[in-house]
Amino acid sequence: MIRYLLSISILFTIFSSCTSEIQCDQAPDISPDQSNLESQINEIEAYLSAEGLDYQTHSSGIRYVELESGEGRSPNFCSSVSIDYEGRELGSDEIFISAIGSEFSLRTNSVVPGFKIAVSLMNRGADYRVFIPAELLINKGISDVFPRNIPEGSNVEFRIRLNTY
Repeated sequence: MIRYLLSISILFTIFSSCTSEIQCDQAPDISPDQSNLESQINEIEAYLSAEGLDYQTHSSGIRYVELESGEGRSPNFCSSVSIDYEGRELGSDEIFISAIGSEFSLRTNSVVPGFKIAVSLMNRGADYRVFIPAELLINKGISDVFPRNIPEGSNVEFRIRLNTY
């Protein structure tokens, strides 16, 4: 009888822990330094204004320009996606990272929060310029982050095309 109750207790614990995982419709939990984030957003907006770009705003602090609209619904935070992308520091012509057909899951903790949020704004076939504050490019406690080579403490611009999910 004790074995039976213990088995049921273990199964209940396992089931409970599985249901408390990532909620597919909820953005990643981010806790940026608000004063840094505000300053970074101001820098991004000044750049966008100087470039004469008409942009959209996400509540996280991400700014983006839709170059080409896509079709269908957007991926959620549990989706696996395939994208083409390139990244630059804000205002730089030098690409610090790029890839074609890069496949990854938005569910994984290694993808930086700002990148997850940016991709979740898109739909299949969309092409965006995304401006992400440095505070949203930090993955605390994770050493192997995606995308790699992000310049620490820098606001960045990504050009992202969502191929599939």
